[in-house]
Amino acid sequence: MKKILFPTDFSAASLNAFVYALHLAKNINAEIITLHVYELPIGLAIDNYDFLLENYNIGEWGVFENFKSEVPKLRDIAERERMEHIPVTHMLERGIPVDEIVTTAASERADIIVMGTKGATGLKEVFLGTIAEKVIRHAKSFVIAVPEGYAYEPIQKVLFLTEYEKYETGLLKKAKGFADIFKAHIHVLEVKKHNDDAIGVHISKWKDSFKSDDITFSFINTDATEDLILEFIDYHKINIAAMSIHHKNLFERLFLFSLSKQMAFHSTIPVLGIPA
Repeated sequence: MKKILFPTDFSAASLNAFVYALHLAKNINAEIITLHVYELPIGLAIDNYDFLLENYNIGEWGVFENFKSEVPKLRDIAERERMEHIPVTHMLERGIPVDEIVTTAASERADIIVMGTKGATGLKEVFLGTIAEKVIRHAKSFVIAVPEGYAYEPIQKVLFLTEYEKYETGLLKKAKGFADIFKAHIHVLEVKKHNDDAIGVHISKWKDSFKSDDITFSFINTDATEDLILEFIDYHKINIAAMSIHHKNLFERLFLFSLSKQMAFHSTIPVLGIPA
């Protein structure tokens, strides 16, 4: 059975992403491991904090009680979605969230990490530098960042953003393995501000490498890179955007577009980070 690691802080964005994790688990026959990470209280020296815990057991008990009171929210969501049959276990760890998430994903051999993110709010919030973005950069497994407010949809169309570099064919193979689970079509797309005279040759080579696969290849030359990507997502009814962690600027653009654009997607779609 596959494993999905679901880091949660029990925020609205995180609880919304749990719905996505449940549906994903159902489709790939996976169990879910939820992980809540808490940090040391600000101002307490580590040695002193450990001494207090060892001798008086204060601090941690309060965290544990809070954790126990939040976990039923996840069970309620599973019942609402009629997915009580999905195996779910819970972990509580102390440490730095990014480090603990990446370490736990490795030790538990998680196939996919699913996380919630606030995404675009029209407020200049930066996706780069958030816990989700850092996990995507450091984890060895696939990471799916689910924007707050996104309602789960079956994965039928995957957008793979690329620069048609040779090394990226290996990443496309990984994306294809993911898409094949859902029998989903893949749109491979490069959006560039400057025209590329050799792009036709590059695309031909990629087509030859994926002849029998359900994949289409496109290149669009435009100055409005992020707008075009979002329009492409809307027009083709894309369910998830996959990309290499190499394209950090695209992550930022996808998560920071203005809500005033009145796109069909009032929020961005989930992003699948593929480890190089």
